Amino acid sequence: VLDIFGKPNMSFLQKLATFEEDAEKRKVVLDPTNLRHLCQDKCATYADLLLLYKSARPPLAALLAMIPTIKGRSYSITTTPSASPDSVELCILINIFWCKEGIRYGTASNMLRKLKIGDTVFCRVKSGSMEPPKHDQSVICVGIGSGVAPHMALIRDRAFASTNGVKVSPLSLYFGNRFEAREFLYRSELEQIATEHGDWFTLHTAFSRDVIGKKTYVQDLVAVNNDIRENLLQRKGLLYVCGNRNLPEPLRKSVVESFAGKNDEKSRSEAILAMEEMFTHGRAQQEVW
Repeated sequence: VLDIFGKPNMSFLQKLATFEEDAEKRKVVLDPTNLRHLCQDKCATYADLLLLYKSARPPLAALLAMIPTIKGRSYSITTTPSASPDSVELCILINIFWCKEGIRYGTASNMLRKLKIGDTVFCRVKSGSMEPPKHDQSVICVGIGSGVAPHMALIRDRAFASTNGVKVSPLSLYFGNRFEAREFLYRSELEQIATEHGDWFTLHTAFSRDVIGKKTYVQDLVAVNNDIRENLLQRKGLLYVCGNRNLPEPLRKSVVESFAGKNDEKSRSEAILAMEEMFTHGRAQQEVW
């Protein structure tokens, strides 16, 4: 299936222009400022450009080569077979494109948000890259936005085990987003787990846009809280990271700060080595996009 409602690039227009016979119209098609205008002002898609430049008529074979196919979307499962054997829950961020004339929604997430109870969706289960921990392993979870999804599965699994009499090790969740009021995902459930299972579960939150002039991110909390050093360094626990690709680098620096404790060069060198060993020995796992 062609991604005709995807965002086009200059390469597409260059190929489209080869099928435009009128020289003046061809110049318009090839004008890069025109593409920027269409994308920024109108959120133009491949379909929009084909309708706009109707005189450029590439044959079907050419279109198949010019427009990419729709890629499969992967969403993390927030449930666990132990606690929810008959259902699967996903945490999906609605993809929104802003432009001067309004907004457009991502193809897959827009389809999903319009579903009604009883509708059928074709999907498949794909194994993730993160291996779940054992209940006797200490865990630090760090997630931003919808990156909290796989962490919810780990937390729910541990809460279910604890409720059923299994002794579990500490787990701390560091969750971050922009606004607490409308973007604190799973708030009521997480706060309930923190209340009922406070002997092993700790919740840390950071909301970067709530205080004007002061942005606090999850990595800022990681750098100053003792449970990072206790669970990862002293107990040799596991670190799970999920979020956008900008998270891992500052997070690693914050882990080093927590490990170092003291501000001398020797402590910092040992902290860097300990952090690196976590990743090389598989005690730190991440899914970023």
